[in-house]
Amino acid sequence: MKKTLLAISLLSAFGVASAQSSSVTIYGTLDAGISSTHGADSAGTITSVGSGQESYSRLGFKGSEDLGSGMKALFVLEQGIALNNGMLDLSVANTNPYDFGNYGVFNSQAYVGLSSNVGTLKFGRQFSPLYEAYESIDPFHNGFAANINNFFGTNAENFSNYQRMSNAVIYSTPDNLSGLTGSVAYGFGGVPGSTAAQSQVGASLAYSNGGLTVAYAYHQANNEQEMLVPEFSTDLFKTNFIGAAYDFGPIRLHAAFDQNEQGNTFKTQDYLVGLTVPFGANQVFAGYTHKSNKLIADADADQYAVGYTYSLSKRTGLYAAYTYVKNQKESEINTNEEGNSVGTIQVGIKHSF
Repeated sequence: MKKTLLAISLLSAFGVASAQSSSVTIYGTLDAGISSTHGADSAGTITSVGSGQESYSRLGFKGSEDLGSGMKALFVLEQGIALNNGMLDLSVANTNPYDFGNYGVFNSQAYVGLSSNVGTLKFGRQFSPLYEAYESIDPFHNGFAANINNFFGTNAENFSNYQRMSNAVIYSTPDNLSGLTGSVAYGFGGVPGSTAAQSQVGASLAYSNGGLTVAYAYHQANNEQEMLVPEFSTDLFKTNFIGAAYDFGPIRLHAAFDQNEQGNTFKTQDYLVGLTVPFGANQVFAGYTHKSNKLIADADADQYAVGYTYSLSKRTGLYAAYTYVKNQKESEINTNEEGNSVGTIQVGIKHSF
């Protein structure tokens, strides 16, 4: 009851009304620690308090209303938080050119929708099907300096993954299809005189049964009439992703591949293999990722990473991770200097509520 009353008060402060107080929940994740990176900047090693290292820090509100006959109305409002300075986490808004300037309240997710026994339809700013597919396969679960988004789904400017879609309509299948799930998404560009400019299309299909998970995802982004930030303009960006993971019991193995195309020329391919080893309250995970650049010579890159988490409780855990990226002389993943090798150490604590 206290959580419900607090959620209503906070929603009112943001000018949001809730039809049924009993359906509203406040939730979040607070993740902070120390990060030390060498090679990202020519000035030297950068050491600071990092926020959202294992998984991004955020405050969220969610709720649903039973409409009868198996149908529900639902909503989510979610804002990233930078715990190192108490400000909004702008990193969730600038992962790609489509989000440039999206620094407002609830820039992580903000949607409303309907769900029933035939699936869920949501309208607003949401995670893309591609991002959800990554999370199901990546041994680092889209977290740490080693997360899959460093390499997979990047365009020519090395902007990654199209994690979130604004102006989006997403349909997701119900969960009762014998392990099969899927989603399709469309993001309206909103450019006067053009339905194609800055629009996005996404889709995913996954199968999970027993210890096996297989996921495929596609994302297409058209930014041909980008005017605010011309250097981000692309004719058409497309990525195809496929990955699988299998849990053998004492160990879980991960593998993934993608191909990225921009216009008619830019093409990269990415490969990932990894493993997860849980034992008691402990979990060790590791991964190797390779980027093959088919357009630019000497622009390949490799990433080696290992991480560890220890659960103090169901909601609180400690973590440590090390990531090393080796760039060829024309590559600059995780760095401002072409050819730099980059090493990052992260330690911290995460609490969810």
